Amino acid sequence: MSERYRFVADAMLGDVAKWLRILGASTFYEPYAGDEELIEVAKRSGAVLLTRDRGLCSRAAAEGVEVMYVGGMRLEEALAALSERYGVRLEIDLSDTRCPLCNGRLRRAERGEVEGRVPPGVLERYGLFLVCESCGHVYWPGTHLRRMRSFLRRVRALAARGSR
Repeated sequence: MSERYRFVADAMLGDVAKWLRILGASTFYEPYAGDEELIEVAKRSGAVLLTRDRGLCSRAAAEGVEVMYVGGMRLEEALAALSERYGVRLEIDLSDTRCPLCNGRLRRAERGEVEGRVPPGVLERYGLFLVCESCGHVYWPGTHLRRMRSFLRRVRALAARGSR
């Protein structure tokens, strides 16, 4: 395994894994990975295992893996808690983000490189494109970025209330 992960997320935490990646935190997420694989990846990476499974939480802790149990938390609460406990940045930094699909690093790309890979209207309206170095998926800062930033403002407010 060449990748070093900061977090390992169990099968029930796909939404948390996606957001951690967007926020720049390298996160292992494989929905079909068994408990032993999750524990092993966390051990090898020195990563924090995130889970909603009490049994997995106990087994991982017994094997010396740092675990955060997020059972019963909504997405916003889990991200606020991760920010508070592990310093996860609750801002999207387009120069330091990862592919939400595969965890690959994103790099800036010119219009010419993504032509034919995005709708023509997107190519005309946007000048900034990000391409995943691993899977090749193309991203651009459309209206979804505004919605994501609005969501993160709510998460930051929640985190601020929780730290008082």
